[in-house]
Amino acid sequence: MLYQRKISKGEALSAKLGFQLQTTRYVLAGAQMLGVCGGMFLLWYQSVPLPTPAWGVGMLILSFIQSFHMSQALESQRHITAVGPVLRELLVSALIGGFAWSATIIWMGEYLSDEVMYALIMIMVIITVATVAATAVVREFYLVWLCSSLIPVACWLAWTADERPFNLILAAVLWGLAILMAVLSYGISRSFSQMVESGLEREAMAKDMAGFSETLRAKNIQLQEARKQLADLAKLDELTGLRNRRGADRAFDTEVSRAQRGGSSIAVIMVDVDHFKAYNDTYGHPAGDDVLKRIAGVLRSVTARAGELAIRMGGEEFLLLLPGANQADALVAGERIRTRIMALEIEHSASPSGSVVTVSQGVVACIPSMTTEFKQLLEAADKALYSSKEGGRNTVTLSPFRS
Repeated sequence: MLYQRKISKGEALSAKLGFQLQTTRYVLAGAQMLGVCGGMFLLWYQSVPLPTPAWGVGMLILSFIQSFHMSQALESQRHITAVGPVLRELLVSALIGGFAWSATIIWMGEYLSDEVMYALIMIMVIITVATVAATAVVREFYLVWLCSSLIPVACWLAWTADERPFNLILAAVLWGLAILMAVLSYGISRSFSQMVESGLEREAMAKDMAGFSETLRAKNIQLQEARKQLADLAKLDELTGLRNRRGADRAFDTEVSRAQRGGSSIAVIMVDVDHFKAYNDTYGHPAGDDVLKRIAGVLRSVTARAGELAIRMGGEEFLLLLPGANQADALVAGERIRTRIMALEIEHSASPSGSVVTVSQGVVACIPSMTTEFKQLLEAADKALYSSKEGGRNTVTLSPFRS
């Protein structure tokens, strides 16, 4: 087997006790009640000068108490929570029940005829044999019953062998029967123990596998979430936290298609940091990275509406996607970007365009036709950006592109 759950002795005994209580409370009690009825008929038939009704009522009450006590133990689950005490109570119950029968026969023996006494012994034997399958689940219970019922009577018959013609033979039969039933009870108990342990192992394995499946399902969900997070991270620029080109490609096509279907305008702004190489050479790359982060913050503040995106295209180049924006809106957004970046007052002593960091921008806005592709908008914005650079930088240039 690839997997096997080891069942403890306590678990197995608890399960066996549960089955023992379930069956014994009916089988043994029912057999004893039938035996008592048969015994009362025999005693009444012979007219024994003894309190026969009192004996019968007492035996019936004893059987009822035993059955009730077993039912209570089963319903309260004490065979699970208190295995040892329940086992001891069962053994005491078997001892009392067995001795009640053997004491009855020994006590009444001198008053009974041979036929009635042997018939009464036969009733006890039938009870012992007929209930073995139900009462030998916990073998100790059956052995106690056997030793407290058949054995005392067998010893008494052997002791009084000269008083009745068949006492010695019957004593030998009872001893042989007791040994036979003890061996038989061992086989029954062992078979049932194997069945119980196998059932518990399957049940435990099913629970463990269910738990494992649930854990695996949870891990799979976590893995899917981790993959999604990794995919999302792969679409983000590590330095600025903006979308990278890879993460924006699908958004580009989606927004252009939406504008084409709805007949709405769409604007693209290309942003480039002026003289950024000179800045890195003068202040160092860590300072340059900090500039890019601060500019990314400005671009993020401008793209606050749904669908608007700020993207880092690479190096010091950024791009804004503004769905629904016309040329005027795009120019206003570009001017807002330009002034806010200048307001940062990031020193740039190596810039020919001024003493602080500035940006140049190329703007394109149109209502795209069904044949317009995003790369056309990108090329138009890039040409407008080139014009801004050629025109002295720190400017916003509108592309003449028409779809």
